Amino acid sequence: MDSTSTLFADVVPLFPLSGTILLPDTVLPLHIFEPRYRQMVEYASEKEMVIGMIQPIQQDSEGLYQTGCLGKIEQLQQLPNGNYMIQLHGAIRFNVVLELEADTLYRQAQVDYTSYEQDLDDQSLNENPQKLYDAFRRYTEKKFIQIEWKKIEAIPVHYLVNILCMNLDFSCTEKQALLEAKNLAMRWECLLTLMEMAVAETTSGETPNVQIN
Repeated sequence: MDSTSTLFADVVPLFPLSGTILLPDTVLPLHIFEPRYRQMVEYASEKEMVIGMIQPIQQDSEGLYQTGCLGKIEQLQQLPNGNYMIQLHGAIRFNVVLELEADTLYRQAQVDYTSYEQDLDDQSLNENPQKLYDAFRRYTEKKFIQIEWKKIEAIPVHYLVNILCMNLDFSCTEKQALLEAKNLAMRWECLLTLMEMAVAETTSGETPNVQIN
């Protein structure tokens, strides 16, 4: 029996959302308004309080990537119109084993966590954080993003890597590559590469909608 089998549900409700990833030890706020996902939140609130965030292979496609991330609902607020505001805390990545047929509006899948057990204790980086700050500074200058650098430098580096991966203006495919990076060190390398590519390719002064919490 693997060490994660008693920690996390092996069947989870899925929330496919293009362009959005969740990573371990990060926080993702979501506004839930579609009926199928309101049903999903209501189910989760009565069960394990978890949702599996996953990307469609293409926007509005039924096909899903194999890898997603389990999020624990740590805040839940029902709005007067019946919608929900929730906050997910990333727990561990998973691979979809089998999508299940269910009489629910939302999708469910049997998932496996064994490839990502290191997510439970993957907070160490031996890299010089200045390398990340320099790459991010070049990225923000090219994208005309204003950042409070003192706040950025106060964020633990492992957390900063993950929130940049989630929040920067990367494509769905690029975000999936960041999600699937074997460990934090490889995600660091992938993030640096993507930021440098974005700097090299950016020719306009458009400002992406980026918020660093």
